[in-house]
Amino acid sequence: MWRRHSCRRRAAAIAGATLLLLAVFGACREKKALTANLNIENKVTVRAIDLYFESPDMLLVPEHRDVALPENPAAAVPMVVRELLKGSANAAVPRLFPADAILRAAYLLPDGTVIVDLGGPTLTDGWATGTHQELMAIYSLVQTLIANFAEAKRVRILVNGAPAETLGGHVSLARALTPMPSLSARR
Repeated sequence: MWRRHSCRRRAAAIAGATLLLLAVFGACREKKALTANLNIENKVTVRAIDLYFESPDMLLVPEHRDVALPENPAAAVPMVVRELLKGSANAAVPRLFPADAILRAAYLLPDGTVIVDLGGPTLTDGWATGTHQELMAIYSLVQTLIANFAEAKRVRILVNGAPAETLGGHVSLARALTPMPSLSARR
């Protein structure tokens, strides 16, 4: 019995040492040097995107913008959300999200769900806004992501890394959302 346990321990030690050596030698392999321009490494190109903001008709309309984005959609998603949070380039168009709203993270999952984690003092403390503004903010985010990424099918919104009931007390965030065509102007 003692010999059997001793052999198992020795075999486990040898396997552990082998894995350690493989990890060390793998780390010592010569790595490809990065270019001085990370935009080339990440295949960043300027692309036209549509960001959705509220029109005077109280519907979401696209605002076209050229933005430098990486080729990989998972890397581009956070950049598009940040661009949306900046607000419209037209000063006459009111902001949809609180001015202090920040993007904490954004992920594109293989099943087509985009996870967007928002934060900032106003969203953390409770956004005192009306139903319409909350609805427009949420669906501007959903419409923007679905319109710009073919892989995106639905959007799940979190606040400070956790599921939230709502952003401002009116629109349920209990599930992932898909675009609501009745909120977008027909073009």
